[in-house]
Amino acid sequence: MSKKSKWFCFSDVFEYCRGTRLIEEKQIPGEIAYISSTKRNNGINNYISPPDNMVLYENKMTLSNSGSVGYLFFHEYPFVASDHVTVIGIKDKNTELNEEIALYLKPLLEAMKYKYNFGREISDSRLSRERVLLPIKEDETPDWNYMQEFIRRIRKTVMWNKIKAQNAGMSLGDVSWKEVSMDSVFTIKKGKRLTKADIIAGTTNFIGAISGNNGIRERISEEPLYEGNCITVNYNGSVGEAYYQETPFWASDDVNVLFLKGHLLNKYIALFLITIIRQNKSHFDFGRKWNLDKMKKTFIRLPIDESDNIYWKYMEDYIKQLPLGKYLN
Repeated sequence: MSKKSKWFCFSDVFEYCRGTRLIEEKQIPGEIAYISSTKRNNGINNYISPPDNMVLYENKMTLSNSGSVGYLFFHEYPFVASDHVTVIGIKDKNTELNEEIALYLKPLLEAMKYKYNFGREISDSRLSRERVLLPIKEDETPDWNYMQEFIRRIRKTVMWNKIKAQNAGMSLGDVSWKEVSMDSVFTIKKGKRLTKADIIAGTTNFIGAISGNNGIRERISEEPLYEGNCITVNYNGSVGEAYYQETPFWASDDVNVLFLKGHLLNKYIALFLITIIRQNKSHFDFGRKWNLDKMKKTFIRLPIDESDNIYWKYMEDYIKQLPLGKYLN
Protein backbone atom coordinates (compact mmCIF):
# COMPACT_ATOMS: atom_id res chain seq x y z
CA MET A 1 0.00 0.00 0.00
CA SER A 2 1.39 3.40 -1.01
CA LYS A 3 2.13 6.04 1.57
CA LYS A 4 -0.42 8.81 1.86
CA SER A 5 0.91 12.22 0.80
CA LYS A 6 -0.20 15.83 0.88
CA TRP A 7 0.73 19.10 -0.81
CA PHE A 8 2.35 21.64 1.52
CA CYS A 9 3.14 25.29 1.02
CA PHE A 10 6.93 25.56 1.07
CA SER A 11 6.95 28.31 3.71
CA ASP A 12 4.71 26.24 6.02
CA VAL A 13 7.21 23.37 6.17
CA PHE A 14 10.62 24.98 5.78
CA GLU A 15 12.47 27.92 7.28
CA TYR A 16 14.81 29.63 4.85
CA CYS A 17 16.99 32.69 4.30
CA ARG A 18 19.42 34.07 1.76
CA GLY A 19 23.17 33.89 2.24
CA THR A 20 25.45 36.93 2.37
CA ARG A 21 27.26 38.58 -0.52
CA LEU A 22 31.07 38.20 -0.45
CA ILE A 23 33.00 39.09 -3.60
CA GLU A 24 35.96 36.91 -4.54
CA GLU A 25 38.53 39.65 -3.89
CA LYS A 26 37.50 39.69 -0.21
CA GLN A 27 37.58 35.91 0.30
CA ILE A 28 40.40 34.91 2.64
CA PRO A 29 41.55 31.27 2.38
CA GLY A 30 40.49 29.17 5.38
CA GLU A 31 38.76 26.00 6.53
CA ILE A 32 35.03 26.89 6.26
CA ALA A 33 33.11 25.78 3.16
CA TYR A 34 31.74 28.68 1.10
CA ILE A 35 28.59 27.59 -0.73
CA SER A 36 27.63 29.36 -3.93
CA SER A 37 25.49 28.74 -7.01
CA THR A 38 27.48 25.91 -8.56
CA LYS A 39 26.09 22.47 -9.34
CA ARG A 40 29.47 20.85 -8.71
CA ASN A 41 31.37 19.77 -5.59
CA ASN A 42 28.22 19.72 -3.42
CA GLY A 43 27.86 23.45 -4.00
CA ILE A 44 31.25 24.25 -2.43
CA ASN A 45 32.84 27.15 -4.28
CA ASN A 46 35.80 27.74 -1.95
CA TYR A 47 37.15 27.29 1.58
CA ILE A 48 37.48 30.60 3.44
CA SER A 49 37.85 32.37 6.76
CA PRO A 50 34.44 34.10 6.79
CA PRO A 51 34.02 37.68 8.03
CA ASP A 52 32.01 38.35 11.18
CA ASN A 53 28.90 39.45 9.25
CA MET A 54 28.43 36.00 7.68
CA VAL A 55 26.23 33.47 9.49
CA LEU A 56 27.80 30.06 10.15
CA TYR A 57 25.34 27.24 9.37
CA GLU A 58 25.42 23.48 9.92
CA ASN A 59 23.06 20.58 9.10
CA LYS A 60 21.19 22.65 6.52
CA MET A 61 20.34 22.38 2.84
CA THR A 62 21.22 24.99 0.24
CA LEU A 63 19.28 25.79 -2.91
CA SER A 64 20.92 27.73 -5.76
CA ASN A 65 18.59 30.60 -6.61
CA SER A 66 20.66 31.90 -9.55
CA GLY A 67 23.53 30.59 -11.67
CA SER A 68 22.99 26.81 -11.62
CA VAL A 69 19.40 27.43 -10.56
CA GLY A 70 17.52 24.88 -8.50
CA TYR A 71 20.31 22.54 -7.38
CA LEU A 72 19.94 21.38 -3.77
CA PHE A 73 22.71 20.11 -1.47
CA PHE A 74 22.95 19.02 2.16
CA HIS A 75 25.78 20.18 4.41
CA GLU A 76 26.32 18.39 7.72
CA TYR A 77 29.50 20.43 8.28
CA PRO A 78 29.89 24.14 9.16
CA PHE A 79 29.51 26.43 6.16
CA VAL A 80 28.66 29.95 5.01
CA ALA A 81 26.56 30.80 1.97
CA SER A 82 26.65 33.43 -0.77
CA ASP A 83 23.68 35.60 -1.64
CA HIS A 84 23.07 33.38 -4.70
CA VAL A 85 22.03 30.59 -2.33
CA THR A 86 19.02 30.00 -0.07
CA VAL A 87 19.76 28.17 3.18
CA ILE A 88 16.94 25.78 4.13
CA GLY A 89 16.03 23.98 7.35
CA ILE A 90 12.99 22.13 8.70
CA LYS A 91 10.49 24.30 10.56
CA ASP A 92 9.46 21.51 12.96
CA LYS A 93 11.81 21.96 15.93
CA ASN A 94 11.23 18.35 16.99
CA THR A 95 12.86 17.08 13.80
CA GLU A 96 16.57 17.31 13.08
CA LEU A 97 17.52 17.50 9.44
CA ASN A 98 19.94 14.77 8.40
CA GLU A 99 21.42 13.29 5.25
CA GLU A 100 18.65 10.72 4.75
CA ILE A 101 15.86 13.30 4.95
CA ALA A 102 17.80 15.65 2.67
CA LEU A 103 18.30 12.88 0.10
CA TYR A 104 14.57 12.20 0.11
CA LEU A 105 13.82 15.91 -0.36
CA LYS A 106 16.45 16.55 -3.04
CA PRO A 107 14.50 15.29 -6.09
CA LEU A 108 11.25 16.80 -4.76
CA LEU A 109 12.71 20.28 -4.38
CA GLU A 110 14.91 20.12 -7.48
CA ALA A 111 11.76 19.36 -9.50
CA MET A 112 11.08 23.12 -9.52
CA LYS A 113 14.26 23.76 -11.58
CA TYR A 114 12.46 23.81 -14.93
CA LYS A 115 10.54 26.96 -13.92
CA TYR A 116 13.65 28.98 -13.25
CA ASN A 117 16.06 28.34 -16.12
CA PHE A 118 17.35 31.04 -18.44
CA GLY A 119 17.91 33.82 -15.92
CA ARG A 120 14.68 33.59 -13.91
CA GLU A 121 15.97 33.25 -10.36
CA ILE A 122 14.26 31.65 -7.35
CA SER A 123 13.44 34.71 -5.27
CA ASP A 124 12.17 34.50 -1.69
CA SER A 125 8.68 35.55 -2.77
CA ARG A 126 8.55 32.90 -5.52
CA LEU A 127 9.85 30.26 -3.13
CA SER A 128 7.14 31.11 -0.60
CA ARG A 129 4.50 30.26 -3.23
CA GLU A 130 6.01 26.89 -4.14
CA ARG A 131 4.30 23.67 -3.04
CA VAL A 132 5.87 20.33 -2.24
CA LEU A 133 4.26 16.87 -2.03
CA LEU A 134 5.34 15.10 1.18
CA PRO A 135 4.38 11.82 2.89
CA ILE A 136 2.21 12.42 5.97
CA LYS A 137 1.34 10.88 9.32
CA GLU A 138 -2.21 10.26 10.53
CA ASP A 139 -2.43 13.85 11.81
CA GLU A 140 -1.55 15.02 8.24
CA THR A 141 1.79 16.53 9.25
CA PRO A 142 4.95 15.62 7.30
CA ASP A 143 6.27 12.18 8.16
CA TRP A 144 9.97 12.95 8.48
CA ASN A 145 10.72 9.57 10.02
CA TYR A 146 9.20 7.79 7.00
CA MET A 147 11.46 9.82 4.68
CA GLN A 148 14.50 8.91 6.73
CA GLU A 149 13.69 5.21 6.89
CA PHE A 150 12.82 5.11 3.17
CA ILE A 151 16.35 6.22 2.23
CA ARG A 152 17.92 3.87 4.79
CA ARG A 153 16.05 0.92 3.26
CA ILE A 154 17.27 1.86 -0.21
CA ARG A 155 20.85 2.10 1.03
CA LYS A 156 20.67 -1.40 2.48
CA THR A 157 19.65 -2.83 -0.89
CA VAL A 158 22.45 -1.16 -2.87
CA MET A 159 25.34 -3.48 -3.77
CA TRP A 160 28.63 -1.59 -3.52
CA ASN A 161 31.35 -3.00 -5.77
CA LYS A 162 34.62 -1.85 -4.26
CA ILE A 163 37.88 -1.93 -6.20
CA LYS A 164 40.79 -2.66 -3.92
CA ALA A 165 43.80 -0.38 -4.45
CA GLN A 166 47.24 -1.89 -4.88
CA ASN A 167 48.30 -0.10 -1.73
CA ALA A 168 45.16 0.27 0.37
CA GLY A 169 47.00 2.03 3.19
CA MET A 170 47.77 5.18 1.18
CA SER A 171 45.21 7.98 1.36
CA LEU A 172 45.04 11.73 0.87
CA GLY A 173 44.89 12.11 4.64
CA ASP A 174 48.39 10.71 5.09
CA VAL A 175 50.13 14.06 4.53
CA SER A 176 49.86 17.74 5.39
CA TRP A 177 48.62 20.21 2.79
CA LYS A 178 49.55 23.79 1.98
CA GLU A 179 48.06 26.62 -0.09
CA VAL A 180 50.45 27.79 -2.83
CA SER A 181 49.98 30.18 -5.73
CA MET A 182 49.93 28.64 -9.19
CA ASP A 183 52.58 31.17 -10.20
CA SER A 184 54.98 29.67 -7.63
CA VAL A 185 54.41 26.14 -8.97
CA PHE A 186 54.18 26.71 -12.73
CA THR A 187 55.61 28.86 -15.47
CA ILE A 188 52.39 29.83 -17.24
CA LYS A 189 52.29 30.81 -20.91
CA LYS A 190 49.52 31.56 -23.40
CA GLY A 191 48.59 29.80 -26.57
CA LYS A 192 48.49 31.61 -29.91
CA ARG A 193 45.53 32.62 -32.03
CA LEU A 194 45.02 30.66 -35.22
CA THR A 195 41.92 31.47 -37.26
CA LYS A 196 39.86 28.76 -38.91
CA ALA A 197 40.75 30.18 -42.33
CA ASP A 198 44.46 29.66 -41.62
CA ILE A 199 44.13 26.06 -40.43
CA ILE A 200 45.40 23.34 -42.78
CA ALA A 201 45.05 19.69 -41.84
CA GLY A 202 48.26 18.05 -40.68
CA THR A 203 49.82 16.01 -37.86
CA THR A 204 50.34 18.53 -35.02
CA ASN A 205 47.81 18.35 -32.17
CA PHE A 206 45.81 21.59 -31.94
CA ILE A 207 44.64 22.13 -28.34
CA GLY A 208 41.46 24.19 -28.08
CA ALA A 209 39.19 25.25 -25.20
CA ILE A 210 37.03 22.16 -25.43
CA SER A 211 35.83 19.53 -22.97
CA GLY A 212 37.02 16.04 -23.88
CA ASN A 213 39.47 14.35 -26.26
CA ASN A 214 42.37 15.56 -24.06
CA GLY A 215 41.73 19.05 -25.43
CA ILE A 216 42.67 18.04 -29.00
CA ARG A 217 40.31 19.87 -31.33
CA GLU A 218 41.99 18.77 -34.54
CA ARG A 219 45.40 18.18 -36.14
CA ILE A 220 47.06 20.95 -38.13
CA SER A 221 50.05 21.51 -40.42
CA GLU A 222 51.73 24.17 -38.22
CA GLU A 223 54.95 23.34 -36.40
CA PRO A 224 54.36 22.71 -32.67
CA LEU A 225 54.19 25.83 -30.52
CA TYR A 226 55.27 24.01 -27.32
CA GLU A 227 57.11 20.86 -26.39
CA GLY A 228 55.19 18.18 -24.56
CA ASN A 229 55.32 17.08 -20.89
CA CYS A 230 53.20 19.97 -19.64
CA ILE A 231 49.60 20.76 -18.68
CA THR A 232 47.08 22.79 -20.68
CA VAL A 233 44.20 24.62 -18.98
CA ASN A 234 41.27 26.27 -20.76
CA TYR A 235 40.79 29.87 -19.68
CA ASN A 236 37.85 30.39 -22.03
CA GLY A 237 35.19 28.11 -23.49
CA SER A 238 35.10 25.01 -21.24
CA VAL A 239 36.88 27.00 -18.53
CA GLY A 240 39.09 25.07 -16.11
CA GLU A 241 39.32 21.84 -18.09
CA ALA A 242 42.92 20.67 -17.74
CA TYR A 243 44.88 18.01 -19.65
CA TYR A 244 48.35 16.48 -19.72
CA GLN A 245 50.11 16.93 -23.06
CA GLU A 246 52.80 14.30 -23.54
CA THR A 247 53.85 15.24 -27.08
CA PRO A 248 54.56 18.58 -28.86
CA PHE A 249 51.46 20.61 -29.76
CA TRP A 250 49.97 23.94 -30.77
CA ALA A 251 47.68 25.67 -28.21
CA SER A 252 44.97 28.15 -29.16
CA ASP A 253 44.80 31.59 -27.53
CA ASP A 254 41.94 30.30 -25.32
CA VAL A 255 44.37 27.95 -23.58
CA ASN A 256 47.10 28.51 -20.98
CA VAL A 257 50.14 26.22 -20.93
CA LEU A 258 51.66 25.24 -17.56
CA PHE A 259 55.27 24.08 -17.14
CA LEU A 260 56.28 22.72 -13.74
CA LYS A 261 58.94 24.68 -11.83
CA GLY A 262 61.72 23.02 -9.85
CA HIS A 263 60.78 19.41 -10.61
CA LEU A 264 60.51 17.13 -13.61
CA LEU A 265 56.88 16.57 -14.55
CA ASN A 266 55.61 13.11 -15.45
CA LYS A 267 52.15 11.75 -16.28
CA TYR A 268 51.53 10.61 -12.68
CA ILE A 269 52.26 13.97 -11.09
CA ALA A 270 50.37 15.67 -13.93
CA LEU A 271 47.21 13.65 -13.26
CA PHE A 272 47.36 14.51 -9.56
CA LEU A 273 47.82 18.23 -10.35
CA ILE A 274 45.06 18.23 -12.98
CA THR A 275 42.55 17.01 -10.40
CA ILE A 276 43.54 19.88 -8.09
CA ILE A 277 43.45 22.47 -10.88
CA ARG A 278 39.99 21.40 -12.04
CA GLN A 279 38.58 22.13 -8.58
CA ASN A 280 38.79 25.82 -9.50
CA LYS A 281 36.37 25.44 -12.43
CA SER A 282 33.40 26.66 -10.43
CA HIS A 283 35.10 30.01 -9.77
CA PHE A 284 34.99 30.82 -13.44
CA ASP A 285 31.59 29.58 -14.58
CA PHE A 286 29.03 31.77 -16.34
CA GLY A 287 31.40 33.55 -18.77
CA ARG A 288 34.09 34.60 -16.29
CA LYS A 289 37.44 33.84 -17.95
CA TRP A 290 40.41 32.36 -16.08
CA ASN A 291 42.96 34.58 -17.80
CA LEU A 292 46.73 34.54 -17.34
CA ASP A 293 46.85 37.11 -14.53
CA LYS A 294 44.03 35.46 -12.57
CA MET A 295 45.57 32.03 -13.00
CA LYS A 296 48.93 33.20 -11.65
CA LYS A 297 47.20 34.57 -8.54
CA THR A 298 45.03 31.48 -8.00
CA PHE A 299 45.92 29.38 -4.94
CA ILE A 300 45.82 25.59 -4.99
CA ARG A 301 46.30 23.18 -2.10
CA LEU A 302 49.13 20.64 -2.48
CA PRO A 303 50.66 17.98 -0.21
CA ILE A 304 53.91 18.88 1.57
CA ASP A 305 56.65 16.85 3.23
CA GLU A 306 58.12 17.26 6.73
CA SER A 307 60.40 20.05 5.46
CA ASP A 308 57.39 22.04 4.20
CA ASN A 309 58.37 21.38 0.58
CA ILE A 310 55.89 20.26 -2.08
CA TYR A 311 55.75 16.46 -1.89
CA TRP A 312 56.14 15.44 -5.53
CA LYS A 313 56.98 11.80 -4.77
CA TYR A 314 53.79 11.42 -2.75
CA MET A 315 51.71 12.66 -5.70
CA GLU A 316 53.41 10.23 -8.06
CA ASP A 317 53.10 7.26 -5.69
CA TYR A 318 49.46 8.06 -4.94
CA ILE A 319 48.46 7.91 -8.61
CA LYS A 320 50.50 4.75 -9.19
CA GLN A 321 48.71 2.90 -6.39
CA LEU A 322 45.22 3.67 -7.71
CA PRO A 323 43.33 0.70 -9.19
CA LEU A 324 44.01 1.74 -12.80
CA GLY A 325 47.40 3.34 -12.15
CA LYS A 326 49.30 0.40 -13.61
CA TYR A 327 47.75 1.09 -17.03
CA LEU A 328 49.39 4.53 -17.29
CA ASN A 329 52.79 3.14 -18.31
